[in-house]
Amino acid sequence: MSVFRAPVTRTLVGVNVAIHIVLVILSGSLLAFQQGSLADRVFHSYGLVPVDFWSGAVWQPFTSMFLHGNIIHIVFNMLALWSLGAPIEHKVGSSKFSVLYFVSGLMGALFVIVFQRDLSHPTIGASGAVVGLLGALAVFFPRAQLLLFFFPVKARTAAIIFGVGSLLLALTGQAAGLSHLGHLGGLIGGVLFTWWALAPTQEERMDPGPAAGRGFGGFSGTTRRTGASQQTGAEEQMLRMMQEIMRQRQGGTPGGSPGGRPMKEINPIRDRDQYDEPSRDRPGSGDDAGSSQEGGSPGGGRLYYDPASGRFFFK
Repeated sequence: MSVFRAPVTRTLVGVNVAIHIVLVILSGSLLAFQQGSLADRVFHSYGLVPVDFWSGAVWQPFTSMFLHGNIIHIVFNMLALWSLGAPIEHKVGSSKFSVLYFVSGLMGALFVIVFQRDLSHPTIGASGAVVGLLGALAVFFPRAQLLLFFFPVKARTAAIIFGVGSLLLALTGQAAGLSHLGHLGGLIGGVLFTWWALAPTQEERMDPGPAAGRGFGGFSGTTRRTGASQQTGAEEQMLRMMQEIMRQRQGGTPGGSPGGRPMKEINPIRDRDQYDEPSRDRPGSGDDAGSSQEGGSPGGGRLYYDPASGRFFFK
């Protein structure tokens, strides 16, 4: 089974890291850039300075997304970008992911230039765009588990906490070194663009989403999923085809229980060997008997998939 490589996410990480390395080399400073250094001059020209933007520096909202102030800034943002970007790019495709990323970043910049129009020092970083990916994750996979400072929380809960926290910090003026309005704008931009432009279905929002990773502040950069959503590619298509067949046979009510008979919930991955073929230990399980069993399941049962719960049922 092929592994999704997340080309846009990889490219964004590579470009951000490359730009930072060039600035480190030219400025001769690894941990932080000194005032008056080449990097500092670049920040004032290509970072987001609201007073300069209103004077004609209209490129700054875009270029500021590729600049970072120190090693901690770039490392944290790129880890978050990779952790959030890879599964979302896999979900929506590379083209739509690119639009989502830049819409989120530009929305964060919009909040800064509108609500802090008199600011004369630069705002830099990919944080607005990255937080927008958190908003997209909360819309597509609200129940997905991720690690927020090593504590597992649902994606929707994490987005709410981040949004409310950014708003309160912006209003109170705490942690002035961070662009709280940029974060808030990026989050709102990611949520709105995902909800209206990408329009996830109710079934998609029921998806438990990617598995929680071990990284700091996010989940792993793989596209592995949990439960019934663990499969990808051809296997996922096969499962969706099975779902449609079951809907047609049951008149649009997958997972129903005719006659009130109880259903046995199974894991199609864990119990694969058990249900691959009829049991050879029972009488009448030979070729003639086996040919009358639908789906090769013991006792003539069938495998059903319930999209509402994301689980398979055998009856």
